[in-house]
Amino acid sequence: MLLRALIVAALALTCASAETVRNPTKRAGAGPLFQVFRGDMWGFMDRKGHIAIAPAFLDERDFFHGVAGVELPNRKWGFINERGKFAIPPRFDEVRDFIDDLAPVRVERKWGYIDTTGRMVIEPRFQAAGEFHEGLAKIYVWSEVVCRTGTFTSENAPFWAFHLYEDEKTEYHDCFPHGGKLGYIDKSGTVVIAPQFFVAQNFSEGLAAVRIEESADSKFGYIDRSGHLVIAARFFQAGPFSEGLAAVETNARVVGNKVVDMAWGFIDKTGVIRISDKYDFAASFSEGLARVAVKMGVSEGYIDRDGKMVIPARYSTVGDFSDGLAVACADECVYIDHSGSEVPPLKKIGAYWPFSDGLAAVGFYGPTVYVNKKGKTIAPYAMK
Repeated sequence: MLLRALIVAALALTCASAETVRNPTKRAGAGPLFQVFRGDMWGFMDRKGHIAIAPAFLDERDFFHGVAGVELPNRKWGFINERGKFAIPPRFDEVRDFIDDLAPVRVERKWGYIDTTGRMVIEPRFQAAGEFHEGLAKIYVWSEVVCRTGTFTSENAPFWAFHLYEDEKTEYHDCFPHGGKLGYIDKSGTVVIAPQFFVAQNFSEGLAAVRIEESADSKFGYIDRSGHLVIAARFFQAGPFSEGLAAVETNARVVGNKVVDMAWGFIDKTGVIRISDKYDFAASFSEGLARVAVKMGVSEGYIDRDGKMVIPARYSTVGDFSDGLAVACADECVYIDHSGSEVPPLKKIGAYWPFSDGLAAVGFYGPTVYVNKKGKTIAPYAMK
């Protein structure tokens, strides 16, 4: 799943500068402001393209619960409100978003959690920590990390080693925790599912996909909120539950350095295959449709929850639906609606990133800019 996500994301790595090569799409559920890059600093604009908070930050995150994490030139992070004033002073070495009322924050080599007033409600003590989802958050525990420059303990490892693998800003610099295990805590900081997993996903619809061992024959299953394995570990890859179904890979065989005989389908929450495992790849349902590959990178389209191919597999690559539209690429990348029709005002835009809250960042044919669904350019995303 992660490899597939990286391949899709790679479609859009043309931005105005090296600093802006990242996903410009506002996260689902985020507040009304959009991130922009001006000169060498980040700021925020409103939906009309007017600068709402002047670019003054080395880095920033989206608004949740009325505040957004920002990084000052002294490398400290704090949270500002939608007027650009600090609601939580910059005293952290790194932060994540306020999902589910709490935000992970890093203080030197340990992660803890704060509430929206800035109060530390879970003291920093984890090597890595994720955002809360459905009342539980992932934690990562390890005793040593192996880097190209040597082996370090949790007391002296480089700061960049203290991350979850899926963190979008992570740079490991050839550092990988040795023997690390993932578990889950609740909002009191109590470890409710002991660190025991090699791979663990966020909870979604009451279940989380996990892989216990690092060994090649270890497979994915699903646990409930008590940590019990309720769907047996029998899948080569597994995605989160969405709209009652989860995409799973039931078969995979490696010949040389190539994966062959891929078989993806969808299971329900009892683990029963509900949509036949006949695809080279399948992704989670979004807005009632899921992208599937009849042949990876050649023929991709969309199915509904009954398994019916409602948008033919005529594209080389497709993205998830959001805001009623999805990116679909054949000879060129375009935006399509739920019927599979190209959106006339957007035909010559050069689709790149998904729509979120009415805007999308595009830039295939030039500098990356925000556009609305009528194809109108709202403002540059990045501008020197």
